[in-house]
Amino acid sequence: MSDKAGAKSPGGIAPLGYRWLKGRLVIDENEAPVRKLIYDLFLKHRRKKTVAKLLNDLGYRTRKGALFSDTTIDRILRDTTAKGYRGMAVGTIEVEPLISSEIWERANSILGGIKPAKQAAQLFVGMVYCGCSGKMIVPSSSAKYVCRKCRRKVPISDLEAILHSQLWSLAFAGDADLGGSWSQLGQKEKRLIVEQICERIVVERDTIRIEFAFAPHSFKALIDGQQNESGDETVKDEDAPVVPPSLNEPLLSEAAAAKFLGVSKMTLSRKRNAGEIGYFRLGFRVLYSKEKHLMLFLQQREAKQRSK
Repeated sequence: MSDKAGAKSPGGIAPLGYRWLKGRLVIDENEAPVRKLIYDLFLKHRRKKTVAKLLNDLGYRTRKGALFSDTTIDRILRDTTAKGYRGMAVGTIEVEPLISSEIWERANSILGGIKPAKQAAQLFVGMVYCGCSGKMIVPSSSAKYVCRKCRRKVPISDLEAILHSQLWSLAFAGDADLGGSWSQLGQKEKRLIVEQICERIVVERDTIRIEFAFAPHSFKALIDGQQNESGDETVKDEDAPVVPPSLNEPLLSEAAAAKFLGVSKMTLSRKRNAGEIGYFRLGFRVLYSKEKHLMLFLQQREAKQRSK
């Protein structure tokens, strides 16, 4: 996979099949065929593990050179960018699609990610507004939210897909498998999370804007909490915890942390990757706590030197 395709921008890491060009997401001709192949294989075999194995057997690897896994396939299949919609901090933007909406809907119906209309509608009750300031409702026979004033419509399935896309993009900039965590929650747990994180959802002519109640980096704690309450034993991403809301101390950038330790940024990165120094991830930024990470590292290093 192309390194340039994965280059970061204010909008996060470009999804598979796309790359950033002058602040815009454009199709990456090298990766696009792989993204399309994933949908083709999944519609044929209907199993994420089978798709991952077939890709690996064909010699394909992720951008980081790792084998494809079923969780990676799940995230790629659910990402709405492929059908032309990308969740961003400023709302949802339109991009050139790689597949048709029909193919995306079929794949996600198989995944079970698109719930029956009435059940999915309950996620956003009382939160969906039209850009004309009208409130949007779901008629009894419809699978869409409709504005009472101007009759603008939006599919219910798109709202959940865009929410999922924005959570994954904003909280982890593509580096963590939020898709797997979100899909494992029941409708009740999802509603509890939506109530806590969403102020409202505004549907405009060219975009869908989700107004969050607080910083995106707190999302994973909510999701993990709901999984624990429901008895889910899903393994958490301990390697790159998000910044906890209760942490009030100022956090240090990589440059500031390296200066504090008296080492180069390269040395800091090497020790971090080796698991010798802990860190927090905020979007695509890596931040360090003096007390929880740097001082602990210095204490452990001093203890090792004394034991020699």
